[in-house]
Amino acid sequence: MPVFPTLSDHSPGSAPPFAGQRVVFDATHGQSNWSQTGYASREMHSNFAGLAQRLCRLGCTCLAMNERPLASALAQARLLVIPPPTGRYLARKECWAPATSALFTAEEIQALLAFLRAGGRLLAFAYRFGDSFTCANLHSLFGPLGCLLHDDAVIDLTALRTTPSLQIHFDTPADLLPIPWFRRGVDQLRWRAAATFTIVPGATAQPLALSPGGRCIAFDRTQRRISFASRPIAVAGTLAQGRFVLFGGPHLFETGTYGLLHEAANRQFLDHVLDWLLKNELFPWGASDEAPSPSSPWLVPGSMGNSDAFSLAEGHRSGKEMVDSVERVLRKTGLLKALSRARWMP
Repeated sequence: MPVFPTLSDHSPGSAPPFAGQRVVFDATHGQSNWSQTGYASREMHSNFAGLAQRLCRLGCTCLAMNERPLASALAQARLLVIPPPTGRYLARKECWAPATSALFTAEEIQALLAFLRAGGRLLAFAYRFGDSFTCANLHSLFGPLGCLLHDDAVIDLTALRTTPSLQIHFDTPADLLPIPWFRRGVDQLRWRAAATFTIVPGATAQPLALSPGGRCIAFDRTQRRISFASRPIAVAGTLAQGRFVLFGGPHLFETGTYGLLHEAANRQFLDHVLDWLLKNELFPWGASDEAPSPSSPWLVPGSMGNSDAFSLAEGHRSGKEMVDSVERVLRKTGLLKALSRARWMP
């Protein structure tokens, strides 16, 4: 495999590797609304401050995009970061409600796709249970990239029984990072509940990280379905001259109360992600013998081969009792709600 210099190779006395590159953090799609729960917002200056600081140390200029139109902010940008968008918060019901002003418009999506085709870079984050939880429409942006965002969440059920719901986490070892280059110096990553993806056949994308499977189930609250299989929780891909990386949850790169940026090898993994996004080199995308096969289960929705009966439990079939039981646990622990700090913190 070819050896490429990484961000960790950067000497403190040398010029920053990405000097002059502009990074825009989206703050126009409800990212500030997270503060309505009593916790910090998901903006450049709050939970994403650690990511912004890392980019600035690498020479990038980081700007918060607080006003539309989106296209004007992308004109001089190299990278667009989209923290999890969300609707407006209903405190009484502890849930998110749709807010038209927080949705990506058709014009914005076209502008984003044009930005990528022209060589722009995108780093975007969803949230547990996907758009069904946040009342966002990331699926409208991710779909044209060949990546389908599910309304599910990967959860370690054994941890949920003994740990407050917002504090549960699960770990993925390096062998669940399918692209060899991203495994360099990474022995383990730490996550909180995150949504999964399906990659559409023919898409120029690959899984960047897979969930452990087994006891770390993926519970789809819309389909009322449990998957025990290992599924993509992060994907990376290209669109013409552009590159994108999509995550099913933000916590692994966040600071703040529940941020995990400094846990496990998350920071090293972030360096690899930024390296691939911001450089122009043709990184080893995986040698030919590492390329995805057409039979890979994460390529086709619902295609799990002969293992379906063992990897899925569906609420309207024979798995109804199991799905009902898990759903009761999720409701009891509050994981299905947008938990308010006033009720869940001292």
